[in-house]
Amino acid sequence: MGRTTEDQLRDLLRCRAQAVGNETIQAGGQVATEQVEALQRLARLVEICNAAQSLPSRKRWPVATVLGSTLLIVSILLFARVSTTEIELDLTVSEVSFVLPTQQVLTEGISLSALGVSGLREIHLPYTRTHDPRTTSASEDIGSAIRLSVASDGERQGTVTLATLTLPAETRVRLHRTEMPRQYRLSLEGTGLVLSVHVNGSVSIGLSGAPAKQFDFLSPKSILLQPGADEVDVDLLVLPDASQSVFSPQLPASTLSLFRIDEFTGLGGTLVRRVSTVLSGTLYFESLNGEKRPLRPGEALHFAQARGEIRTLQLHDNHIALQFHGHVHGMSSGSDKSHRSLMPTYLEWLRARHGLSLLWGTTLYLFGVIVGALRWWGIRL
Repeated sequence: MGRTTEDQLRDLLRCRAQAVGNETIQAGGQVATEQVEALQRLARLVEICNAAQSLPSRKRWPVATVLGSTLLIVSILLFARVSTTEIELDLTVSEVSFVLPTQQVLTEGISLSALGVSGLREIHLPYTRTHDPRTTSASEDIGSAIRLSVASDGERQGTVTLATLTLPAETRVRLHRTEMPRQYRLSLEGTGLVLSVHVNGSVSIGLSGAPAKQFDFLSPKSILLQPGADEVDVDLLVLPDASQSVFSPQLPASTLSLFRIDEFTGLGGTLVRRVSTVLSGTLYFESLNGEKRPLRPGEALHFAQARGEIRTLQLHDNHIALQFHGHVHGMSSGSDKSHRSLMPTYLEWLRARHGLSLLWGTTLYLFGVIVGALRWWGIRL
C-alpha cells in the first residue's frame, strides 16, 4: 500500500530531528536558530495534516433520505386517492336502482291511466253491486297478477289511484322505462310490503288467467294487494299532468346503481351482461368546489359504496330525470375489465380545500430542503 502524506512528513521530521541532534553534539550543544525554526515549521505541517485526516467525511445518507422522502410525498399527492368524496349527479337515465336505508314514503297517491302488478301472493277485491268481495291467492309456482285500467260507462269516468306507498327499511327499488311512452315499471324487493289501490267509477279489472271485466264502483273502494316473497313488479301508466311529481323529494338512498342486466339465451347458453343506463348528465365534485365532469351517453359509472339522498326523481315521456347528492367510495368509470378511478387525488383535494395552506407548506418545505443542502455543502447564508 502507498505511503500517505502524513507518514512521509513524519519520516521527514524524524530524519531532520536526528540530523539536528548530530549537528548539536558536534557543535558542543549549540543549535542554530534556523534549524529550530525549520523543525517547528515541519512539526506544524505534520499537525495540520493530522488534523485534516481526522476530520469526518461527509455522509451521503442525509441527501438520499431527503430525496427519497420528497419522492414519496410527491407520489402520494399525485397518485394516491381519497377514500370518500362528496358528489352530486344531475342525470337523465333509462333505469335506476337504490336501497332505502330507513322506512320512507316513496310516493304519494298517483292517479294513473292503467296499473299492472305481478308477483302477488293475494288479491283482495272489494264489494260492488254486481260482484261479491273475493280473495284470489297465488298458486305454489305462479304468482298472481292484476291489471286495472280506467273505463267509462258513458256517464262518468273511472279513476285508478295507487295509494301512498310506504316502504320498509332495506327495500330495494328499481325503476325503468318501458317501450310505451309514460309507462314505467317499478320493481320492489323487500319484506313487509303492502300495496293498496283506490278505485272509483268504471274500472276494467283483469286477473291472471282470466279475461278483463268491467266493475262499477259507486263509491271509492280499495283493492288490497299482498306481494309474494320475491320481487313485485308494478307497471305504471302515468297521466301526462302527473309525470313530474310522482316520487317524494329528498329520498335517503344507498347502494345507487346505474346499470341494467341484459340476458340473452341461445344455443350456446345464456349470456349475461351489465349495461349502463346513463343517457346524459353531469357529475359534480362537491369536495373540489363543484368541479364538474360531463357524462357521455352509455358511460359506465360504478360505485363501491354510495350513500346520500335522491333530491328529485321525475318521470318524462322517454327518460327518468335524477338528481343525487351524497358521499361515494370507489367511484370509477369504464367497463368491468378496464376501470378508471374517478376519485380525486390528495393533491386535487388539498388544492381545492386548502389551497393557501398547500402553497405555504410547499414553500416552507422547499426552503428547508435548500437550506439543508447548502449547510451540508458548507455554504453559509
